Amino acid sequence: MKHFFKRLAALAAVLLIVAAVAAPRLGAWLVVEGPLQKADAIFVLGGTMFERPLEAVDLYHEGWAPRLLLMRQIADFGEEELEKRGVTFQREIDVQVDVITKLGVPRAAIEILPPQNSTRDEADALLTAAVNNHWARVIVVTSKQHTRRAQLVIERRLAGTGSQVIMRASRYDRADVDGWWRHRSTLRFTLFESQRLIAYWLGIAD
Repeated sequence: MKHFFKRLAALAAVLLIVAAVAAPRLGAWLVVEGPLQKADAIFVLGGTMFERPLEAVDLYHEGWAPRLLLMRQIADFGEEELEKRGVTFQREIDVQVDVITKLGVPRAAIEILPPQNSTRDEADALLTAAVNNHWARVIVVTSKQHTRRAQLVIERRLAGTGSQVIMRASRYDRADVDGWWRHRSTLRFTLFESQRLIAYWLGIAD
């Protein structure tokens, strides 16, 4: 029994050393991007009002793909009540489309997909679009520290379809991934994404 606890203590010490060395690089490790290539569409994951859509607009104008796919955000109960009362209002997706068209993207080049609950659900939506349209390549835009998990989830869903995924972190995401522990928002996002990534690997989360 003594030998067991000694080995356990030694393993714990090694893990602590590894964690101490790796921790400063955790934020940057979560960021993955592939080299840009011409694609059939730019798929914008939901989660930000303008940060991700702006990246898609720039990629469109740079000629990387001829169409943008946006996710409609899930409506809250307040929006449902406004609809019941017959009140017209601008949803988040309406504001995004308005801004994108003002930035020079034709409305015909923008497709709006139904709201989804998770990255896996968004991957399913992309799978359907890619298969139905026979897309060979799609650029997926998201925030920096979401790229690694999003790539893992989406590539698994699209496996066997022949559709290539190119991850792209928004240039408008100002998160300091090299000093991720210095800012509360980046710290929280880094820890959240790390936990979700581990949970996904273990098969207990989307």
